[in-house]
Amino acid sequence: MAQRLALRDDGLDGRDELGITALRRESSAVGSLGDDLPRLRDAGVLAERREAEGRDDNIPERLRRSRELLARAAGLTTGDLPFVGELIEVRTEFEPWREAFNLALGGFATTLLIDVALLPAFRAAIDSVRTADRLRYEGVHTGLPEAGARDPHTLAGRLDYKSTPFTGWLQEELDRRFGYVCVDAATQPAGHRMTLTITGQTSHGSRGAHGGHGRGNVLGFSTHRRLGELDAQLGAVRAELAAARTAAAEAGVELDAFDARLAAYAKIQGLTWEEVDIASLERERERWRAIVADVTATNPAIAGIQSQIEQKRREAAELREDIGGAKAERKRLADAWAATTDEVDAAQSVIDAAEAAGRALTDDQASYLDTQFLAPDQTGSSTRTQDLARFDAALDSAARRFGDDQRAAQDAVTEQRESLRRTLSGFLDRWPNPNLLADPDHSLGDFERILADLETSGLHELETEWRDSLLKLSGNDLTNLDSTLGRSLREIRDRIEPINVIMQDLPFYDDDHRLQITPRENQSEVRRRFRKELREVRALIESVATDEERERAYHRMSRLIGRLRRNAPDFAELVDVRNHVRVSAERIHATTGRHVALYDHIGEKSGGESQELIAFIVGAALRYQLGDAGAERPRYAPVFLDEALIKADAHFTKRAIGAWRGLGFQLIIGAPNDKYSAIEPHVDVEYDILKDTHGRSWAKPKVALSGARG
Repeated sequence: MAQRLALRDDGLDGRDELGITALRRESSAVGSLGDDLPRLRDAGVLAERREAEGRDDNIPERLRRSRELLARAAGLTTGDLPFVGELIEVRTEFEPWREAFNLALGGFATTLLIDVALLPAFRAAIDSVRTADRLRYEGVHTGLPEAGARDPHTLAGRLDYKSTPFTGWLQEELDRRFGYVCVDAATQPAGHRMTLTITGQTSHGSRGAHGGHGRGNVLGFSTHRRLGELDAQLGAVRAELAAARTAAAEAGVELDAFDARLAAYAKIQGLTWEEVDIASLERERERWRAIVADVTATNPAIAGIQSQIEQKRREAAELREDIGGAKAERKRLADAWAATTDEVDAAQSVIDAAEAAGRALTDDQASYLDTQFLAPDQTGSSTRTQDLARFDAALDSAARRFGDDQRAAQDAVTEQRESLRRTLSGFLDRWPNPNLLADPDHSLGDFERILADLETSGLHELETEWRDSLLKLSGNDLTNLDSTLGRSLREIRDRIEPINVIMQDLPFYDDDHRLQITPRENQSEVRRRFRKELREVRALIESVATDEERERAYHRMSRLIGRLRRNAPDFAELVDVRNHVRVSAERIHATTGRHVALYDHIGEKSGGESQELIAFIVGAALRYQLGDAGAERPRYAPVFLDEALIKADAHFTKRAIGAWRGLGFQLIIGAPNDKYSAIEPHVDVEYDILKDTHGRSWAKPKVALSGARG
């Protein structure tokens, strides 16, 4: 049995011919479909673009068609029934937040708004209308005032609003329901009730939402952005169409080659080895070889020609390689030339713009650039390509140095701006001004005007004179304080002296003794050092000669003055002279003035003794406080005593009342009826205070009778 040729291509044999035919039909159909699908998509995108050019919103067509049905049934225009998304637009600077705002607003963006006054009639009119899409609507109050500028950190503050009767209500509703604070990351919601991230995640207390990305935009009262998206889709579809056509053409070429291989394989498959005459072919090949050898041997020129042919073949191969390299070099040079041309055009545009604006390099700028650019060495022989390479290297090096200098300059500017900000802050700390901010970028002009005013007034030139004057005046004040403290102590003694003169005639304890008020300076180490420091600072102020000495004197004086402020902890100890004096009562002999006893407290005394001592001391204190001890009578004489001297015997009572009267006071003593016997001999007038059953009181004088009645 004859053997069949065993050649196969991917396992194909005669039984696959029907499958191959079906494959060709399927390939043709797929190629046609691959060409038609992009065409259909291209036509659809073109139709959508033409439709978008004629409107000013981004609401899907199916929703707008459903709205038109409802509006037509209710006898309204689409302007009377707007979608929320038609009334708001994302501000240009917040364009990256558009998807987040669409996700946050959700179905509210496609809600229809209608005047609440038209709502009942609208509901009745649309009840029988059938639509494929379910539309939400809400009756609102129209004509509310529109809000002004809003907080740009919130969702509502990052939107522009179309001016309509519905806008005022919409702004209030966005603040109420969608008052999200826009944050950069989900880790920032602390301190805010509602937050929204740029990825669309919302947070409302312990609740939140995320996801739904990739949905179409429905916000905006302009289709410019949508037209741009459609143009991009149109370009992509057309590129896909061109790629599909190219792929179809390549598939056709491959299919033709496949048909050729299939025909050859079919021919081979139908042959057997017995049908192939290999021996005849080999004999024919040997015959031609013999002819070639015979001709070559009889004609030496043919051998030379064959050698030349081989040489030319090698040269042709080398030339083909050179041609390939030359083509690659030509392409590289063309690309480099195109890039160089673009760079030249860009540089020329910059130069032209600078010339048109009147900008030119100053001598310092030109000198700086010359030092940065190290021109390549022109000595020696070199090609223009090498010169260009060296020039590019020098230019790159100059660019790097310039970049380093620029970064250093920017760092210096940042550092100087921060230093200036600290200076401005220090100025405002010392001289607060609510109209100024420590902002070098926005408030520097205001501070420069203040500086110009100060320089014009020459205030800085008077600083030394002012400091000297301040120190001198403060030093004088400190000297006056020291002398005033001493003078105040003397005044206390001088005011007590007239009181002692009066009390020299007033018996105390018995007729042989008198009571004197003795002031003694209450020495304190704190006050002693303070008085010493007062004198030292005054001497230091008088001896200053340099700014450093003046500064030290000023700071030392400031610390000293700080101790004199009323809120200082030792103010009373240092300044209140009443604390500098200790006052005691001294009993002396009336004729000799000899010291007998010292009273600095009331204790271990009988009732009469204590009341007598109190009468003398309180009377003297009152006369001192009134400040008129040298006068015959005090400016305020009446003194009211409640149940005083009622327990003292007659002698103590007599001397106590004598002390009050001797000091010039008029006594008015209130005492129970049965306890004033010791007082009665020393009073001029007596009154009984009576009270009736209605709670009313009146005074009834007592009149002494000359004799008893018979």
